[in-house]
Amino acid sequence: MTLIHNDKLLNLLERLNISGSQVCEDELTSIITYVIEACRVPPLQNVDLPYTELDFEGVANNAEIQLNVVIQIIQKIYSVKKQGYHFSHLFIRNAVVNCFLVACEFSDENWEWVNKKAASASKNVMNKLCEVCQCKSVRELLNGEFTDTSERSYQNSGTSLENEKEISYIKFILQAFSGIFNKNNWKTYPSLKMSYWKILQYLNQKTLGEQLAYLLPPALFIVDDWEQRNKVLGLNCLLYIIRNTTGSELRWYGRGAVIYDALKPILYSREAKVLEILYPAITEVAYILESDPSNAGKLKSESAHDIILHQLLREMRHEQKLALRSVYAVSLPSILSSMGIFAIRWSQTLMDVCSDYLATCEGLAASDRISILRALQVYVQKCWPQVHTDASSMVQMVVRLLYDVTAEDSDYSPQIVCDITKEAELLINLLNSAAPKTMQELCRGLQDISVHAQCQLILKRIFNISSNK
Repeated sequence: MTLIHNDKLLNLLERLNISGSQVCEDELTSIITYVIEACRVPPLQNVDLPYTELDFEGVANNAEIQLNVVIQIIQKIYSVKKQGYHFSHLFIRNAVVNCFLVACEFSDENWEWVNKKAASASKNVMNKLCEVCQCKSVRELLNGEFTDTSERSYQNSGTSLENEKEISYIKFILQAFSGIFNKNNWKTYPSLKMSYWKILQYLNQKTLGEQLAYLLPPALFIVDDWEQRNKVLGLNCLLYIIRNTTGSELRWYGRGAVIYDALKPILYSREAKVLEILYPAITEVAYILESDPSNAGKLKSESAHDIILHQLLREMRHEQKLALRSVYAVSLPSILSSMGIFAIRWSQTLMDVCSDYLATCEGLAASDRISILRALQVYVQKCWPQVHTDASSMVQMVVRLLYDVTAEDSDYSPQIVCDITKEAELLINLLNSAAPKTMQELCRGLQDISVHAQCQLILKRIFNISSNK
């Protein structure tokens, strides 16, 4: 900050200290604007290369200084306001918007351009803004869950408290944010994409739905990037939007279809970190699309769910990388649950893939095997009218799995064996409920199979369950 602006700032703070002094809002606005511009994270010089902490050397220290100046200004505004001086609504609004946006850029010490002191100063700025606006938290500030009674005298003097609406700054914040963060420049300012993610997490369902026109586009152009961390960030943003917006709001203006079309090409990704967020997001948006009342009573040759499950099973069948196999196994139960009885279309391929996964030892935690057992449980629950046709395949899978994990040379710990056994028994129990006659036939003579003692005990228990049914 130059000497001239230092002098102006000192003079301004001094005049604010004097009770009853007249404050020039234009002058105060210019000082705030200057400090904020000096605080912002500078643009990247080369957006084609992934950035590191070296690209932001000295930024955090400068931000700490400038944010502390912002804190002083906000504190003085608050003090003068308490003494009875009424700032214009436009001034307060612009100050809140600009100070909040710059504080967002430094709100997480894990970001490359932030340190602990800068993050602490950012938090203090937001707390001071809440004091000025007479609300308890940033969430209240953004979602309009408060009423600033100090502004009542100059907004609408004839309006009673009962009729006074809650104040919300989120629309003005998003309007200002859209002016500096767009599809053409977002990679140049990495701090703004993180500010967007931070703002998104503060919003409740009502506010998010109302401001979806501002909030959805950034997530879509972030997820479309080639860089993994940007794709992961975009997916997290879309998943948050999907889970915190009603299905009807996402179906308006074809927003859900736009999200689905943006996510569909990412199904071909080979990055585990991307896929572990992609599958929950695309599964949930597919469910929203298929739940459209206009689709009631209509049978499609291929649904949004079919496309996802087809790609998932194809990747599972031929995948050798353990990290990807784990992602696929964890994702399978949710897509089967979302798809419901229509998953029966893929029964044969599903049985083949599940058999392969249950026969493969991927690690001592047996997480893939447990995930597949849970997927089969979901399949039985959702497709029970036709599940008797696949009962034989599933019983064979369970018997082979139990024989493998209870063998003397098994590397699994007793706890893991217990976890697998519980999931297997639950699957058999569900099969007994869905197809009792078929299961009685399949389990006949099961206790007579020549296997080691522990496996025989488990199979005997399964046989007894079927007999009781």
